[in-house]
Amino acid sequence: MLGTLQTAGRAGLSPSEVFVHRPMAYRLVLALGDAGGALPVPVREAVVRVLALVAVLLVSLLLRAGLLRYRPAPEATAVAAATGVALALAPNWDFLQPEWLAAVFAAGAVGAALRIRQPVPAALLGGVLLALTVLVKYTTAPTALVALGVVAVLDRRRALLTGLLGAPVCLGLFGLTVLIEPREWRWFGELSTLNGASPLSRGFASSDVRALVSTVLNEALAVPMVALLPVSVAVLARLSPGRRARLAWLLLPAAVVVVVLAAVVLQGQWFQYHLAALAPFAAALGGLALARWSAEHGGPPRALVLLAVVFGVGIPIVSAASTEWRLAHGTPVYAVLVALVVVGVLVALKDRGRSWPVLAAISAVAVFAVPVWPSAPYSFDAIHADYTNSERAAAARTDERLFAPVRTQIGADARVVYLAFGDMAYFFGNPTACRYPAPVFVQRGTYIPAVRGLESYRENLACLEQADAEYLVVQPSWLAVDRLPPDVAAVVRSRFDCDRAWPAGELTVCPRR
Repeated sequence: MLGTLQTAGRAGLSPSEVFVHRPMAYRLVLALGDAGGALPVPVREAVVRVLALVAVLLVSLLLRAGLLRYRPAPEATAVAAATGVALALAPNWDFLQPEWLAAVFAAGAVGAALRIRQPVPAALLGGVLLALTVLVKYTTAPTALVALGVVAVLDRRRALLTGLLGAPVCLGLFGLTVLIEPREWRWFGELSTLNGASPLSRGFASSDVRALVSTVLNEALAVPMVALLPVSVAVLARLSPGRRARLAWLLLPAAVVVVVLAAVVLQGQWFQYHLAALAPFAAALGGLALARWSAEHGGPPRALVLLAVVFGVGIPIVSAASTEWRLAHGTPVYAVLVALVVVGVLVALKDRGRSWPVLAAISAVAVFAVPVWPSAPYSFDAIHADYTNSERAAAARTDERLFAPVRTQIGADARVVYLAFGDMAYFFGNPTACRYPAPVFVQRGTYIPAVRGLESYRENLACLEQADAEYLVVQPSWLAVDRLPPDVAAVVRSRFDCDRAWPAGELTVCPRR
């Protein structure tokens, strides 16, 4: 996102005009946070991350302030702190993704809807934040529903009013989006075509069930708070007075999980970041369980704390194993994980004991730190299992080092056309006057026939014929010239001489003939 917005922006295109496979609301938010486009990459990334963490802090404080009007201070503090830490220490693949940003907006919406004393202003601000929750990707609408459900548990009147005001605000902001950039309506309709793996396009199959189970298990290993969710629910149900309350604690979290998983299935791509909303939700329930059990029993629950210690120590050990080992031993690792969760639930339902507060603090640190360990993989044995946090950072530094000599040779201001994924544009950095800096439509059109009938596909192809483009930057592993339609490939070869290309790491830079 940042790479494509920067390279198109240097050629005079605004974030509202650029297609980057994300809605305008998301593009604008990230553009606002990227104030250091001319800075060195590490400094630029530090600025973006600091701004994001400040936003998380402010949202956490707002959430606590809202909860304080309905719940005791220890509960409000524990829930807000756990939510904020889960967002701040989210896996690298989640951080700043639309699903992560939606969770930030959703937490803020809960806080705003509950904090402001006057119901109408509270509902209006909460509704605006819920609208942004939806508009950053559209498939993030379930996250807005979860936030509305949390408000409803505490104040049904405010939840109803927030929903009634949030819906027209969302439609109005979407209408404003289309007014600013009419193509946004077309792109909105074409997004589903780009995702040929969605069950909406090909129908639901048994393979989708297996993929969903694998995605959830990978998430439980990548983010142990998600694995602890059933234990947290068991603790809260145990503490609830009456059968109806206990049943509610079983059904409502289950409904949240189903709603989030529905969005994952709808997209059918099985990326871990599609589950980003589960992490702060699970953390919030864990914090609530800890606070309530401590208030009643004088200390943290053993079932939750001891299992958190086991996960906080054990998961980094197995996750640090080689990719080959993880791919070969996924089934036994998942079996142990599920067995431990079942044992934790059984202990929570029967135990009346407590653990030391110091042990609870250690367990929290251990669990929340799992996603940000340098050796933490992007998934245990699913998509991008071969990426770890440290390896990904090293690969980025390598890209910068390999691209620099070629950029120096052609000039940092030379205009180019990219046949590369957006992260390549991020590190290469040369401007492009194309509205589709990362040519997603052209790339998807190589293996999804329906894409080739879209107007945006034809617009994207036209970028290859830009008169002012001095170089063609190709990432063969993502979109080689030979994969283009034969007539298009012939035009590209007639304009750019890839026989005299400069190699630059993953890229090939072809000069204009």
